[in-house]
Amino acid sequence: MTELSEASRNYALLLEYDGLAFYGYQSQRQSPTVQESIERALLTLLKIPSRIYGAGRTDTGVHAKGMVINFRSPFPILDEARFLLSMNALTDPGVSVLSMCEVPTTFNAQFSCTSREYEYLLLNTRYPRPTWKNRAFWYQHRIDVSRLREELELLKGKHDFKSLAKASSLRNGRTTIRVIYDASVEVSEHEFGLLRIRIRANGFLHNMIRILTGTLLEIATGKRTETNILEIISSKDRTVAGITLPPYALYFLKASYASFPQIQELYESAKIVEPRSPNE
Repeated sequence: MTELSEASRNYALLLEYDGLAFYGYQSQRQSPTVQESIERALLTLLKIPSRIYGAGRTDTGVHAKGMVINFRSPFPILDEARFLLSMNALTDPGVSVLSMCEVPTTFNAQFSCTSREYEYLLLNTRYPRPTWKNRAFWYQHRIDVSRLREELELLKGKHDFKSLAKASSLRNGRTTIRVIYDASVEVSEHEFGLLRIRIRANGFLHNMIRILTGTLLEIATGKRTETNILEIISSKDRTVAGITLPPYALYFLKASYASFPQIQELYESAKIVEPRSPNE
């Protein structure tokens, strides 16, 4: 294997991918993954193995609209537009490389990340919508959106989310404390019955958003009338929380990097987010 020199360049890529096309983000033996697809394309272009680092490691079935990764190149990439065309020609059809930029050598998409934002889609209609199959979780009974907003507001701040994590993932002794910066629900103006639950935090535990959304759904539909999300969190007991919703309605939206403004520009160049105002 050819070693990268100290003069190697560091590049960030912005990915969008269909979670149904892969067995998750992280490489696995004999199963197609996002990491394997990107690293295989980089090997063809760079002529040496190049490991990528991602802002999140999504599970099988989870989608991404704006996943940030980085890789090291042994030489400067002078024609980024041509490089993007080549990457998209070489990767699997389920993943697209939307934009790229050079970043400082100290940047690491995983360890430099200061917040991550996910979105879970609920489709609250009387009958199923076939065009949203495997894209949103259909629920036919009434969801109390006002109650849902109240519960999401309670989430903000620093909490121990042990009760909202997959039990088998807690055996390594790592902290289960996370900070929720923002949590909201938006009723779509364009798709009848579509609810977008968005949560931004400094990190998430395994299955945390899917368990959290399942628990919130039980509260907002009246299945749990004598409790709120904070009481469930305080229990630190997974059996007290609700069901784990399926992965196909979960989307990785955005990763933020307080010390690397280049990444915000990466999103803007791909038109993933609205440009910042001059006062921001």
